[in-house]
Amino acid sequence: MTQSYNINIERLLAGKPDLDRSIYRNRVKYKEKYNWRIIYKYSDLLVSCDRNIIPKLERLIKEIYHLLESCIKENPSFQKSLSPLKIKPGYPPVIKKMCQKAAIFNVGPMATVAGAVCDYLASGLDRYCNRLIIENGGDVFIKTNKDIEVGVYLKNKHFEDKIYLKIKAAGTPCGLCSSSGSFGHSLSMGSSDLVVVMAKSTISADGAATSIANNIRGPKDISKTISSYKNIKDIKGILIVKDDRLGVWGNIEFINN
Repeated sequence: MTQSYNINIERLLAGKPDLDRSIYRNRVKYKEKYNWRIIYKYSDLLVSCDRNIIPKLERLIKEIYHLLESCIKENPSFQKSLSPLKIKPGYPPVIKKMCQKAAIFNVGPMATVAGAVCDYLASGLDRYCNRLIIENGGDVFIKTNKDIEVGVYLKNKHFEDKIYLKIKAAGTPCGLCSSSGSFGHSLSMGSSDLVVVMAKSTISADGAATSIANNIRGPKDISKTISSYKNIKDIKGILIVKDDRLGVWGNIEFINN
């Protein structure tokens, strides 16, 4: 029997949308008038927007799950592969893009799935709003016409609650995604405290963050890993934290708090 899932949408007050930090929810300081927490199947999202787009949002989250589940049913290896897979002609555009970006970063397509959910929702929503933030388990799509601040959450005694990033409006829309080898539910082959990647799309940022984190086993790996990835055209910025060392490149701007 097929399991039935309900979609749970909770409207949040504009001043109080900081949610459960146990799922390392990025703390975006600037919030819009309309804020929702959406729980559906494996997704727990925070959506912040200057317009009421909730009817469209519900439809889009169901659509992307249908596309992913149909693909997995047809090709079960899509869900479990840790390596890139060949693109099949019948794949919908978002699935093809997952495969394309996974190949660039030498990861399995599901390493980009949180970013894919963000990008799919954004593709159907951003034409209706000037400002849109979609956060999905630490992976964030950002479109804004004013600079915003994002607090980076990590379990590291040297940097915990100390890293805040400025996201400039001119650099959006963009994806900002994280991966860690020391906490979180996602599989990582490395032992980084945290990797954050800014990229042109959230799918790219998600795949790149996973790939970069796989290469970090000690502080000595930070510099050479940044050198290996900084010339990939999709990537706009990289932040890596391991023990008491921090490495940064590109459009990553810190804020003193």
